[in-house]
Amino acid sequence: MLLTEEALKALCLKIRKVTEVELEALQPEIEKTHVFPPEYFEICNKAGLFSLALPEQYGGLGLNCEQFFVVMQEFCRGPGGMRMNLHHANGLNWKIMHDHGAQDLKDAWLPKLATCESYINFALTEPDCGSGADIRMTAKKEGDTYYLNGKKTLISHTDVANGSYIIAVTDETKRKKGGLTAFFVPTDTPGYFLDPMPHMMGCRGAGHAIVRLENCPVPAHNIMGKEGDGLDIFMVALAHSRAMIAVTCLGMSQRFLEIAIARSKVRVTFNKPLTARQAIQQTIADMAAQVHALRCMLMDCAKRYDRGEDIELVSSLCKLHGIDTVRTVSDACLEICGGVGYFEEFPQGPVERMYRDARALWFEEGPRTVQRLTASRLLIENGGLLEKW
Repeated sequence: MLLTEEALKALCLKIRKVTEVELEALQPEIEKTHVFPPEYFEICNKAGLFSLALPEQYGGLGLNCEQFFVVMQEFCRGPGGMRMNLHHANGLNWKIMHDHGAQDLKDAWLPKLATCESYINFALTEPDCGSGADIRMTAKKEGDTYYLNGKKTLISHTDVANGSYIIAVTDETKRKKGGLTAFFVPTDTPGYFLDPMPHMMGCRGAGHAIVRLENCPVPAHNIMGKEGDGLDIFMVALAHSRAMIAVTCLGMSQRFLEIAIARSKVRVTFNKPLTARQAIQQTIADMAAQVHALRCMLMDCAKRYDRGEDIELVSSLCKLHGIDTVRTVSDACLEICGGVGYFEEFPQGPVERMYRDARALWFEEGPRTVQRLTASRLLIENGGLLEKW
């Protein structure tokens, strides 16, 4: 669906109000419990936040990428754990099944994702290796069934998910070229276990755990795509999700900028507000320049995606700049707010919590080092041109 400009603006205003009023009100308790209360799901369902990008035929709003990125900025202004949950709900949660699953699986699962009656997490990272062709989880085929063995770590939303997308080695001799396969595994499958992980610095509520599979039987029907397609499927999905992480960087950075300006207007030193200080003015301008550049990059990325172009390169560049932006802007905001910004209760906004929440963005869908390696590889292959991407 393509919304009119007026409808898109109204949707953004509604989501900002829900995020900064209703969802923020729940966060103090979540900071203590590390669990989303039932009210969170009720509020999000009422506002349609789980189904913004899900296709209309499955009960979603079906926003295209460009409009979804505009809307996503609004809930990215809020608590980080909720943002994680909503980011995943509008991307990896449904996209792999929609693009690569059997039709009966789509019909059974996708409509339930629209209301969070069902939720599918993404299990790629493993504890003793990277997050790509070197994974160690195995899938051995016997008849029409694969038996999966291994561990996945740092897996988000394990406390609410009733399904997982899991990639495993099906042909050790191939690895990068057809040796990995993507599976859909319901969490009630025998041999599917969760092991606890310590609490995170920020983004509280987005329950993380280790997924441990022991001779876990998965029918061949539950393969996403074909046997051997797993790495390609996961990497394409990650490229889109990586751009969504950059949108998170944008939403958070925009709010940091607004908080910094609000604080500098009311903080008075030597009978002058901070906004009268040239150093503060320059800092605010630098913050805004980075935020605006990131917004432009993301709109370009979204348009490319909507045209059906490969966005692996531009999404890595967006995330690379996104991390740099949110780091610089959050540091500058904290400096402008001063010592009181370091405390939990702060009238201009939740700077302390946002500062912690932002640090998760360093690692989601790969740190700066991975983005630089991905981008440089593709740039070298393409002679430095972006136009083909």
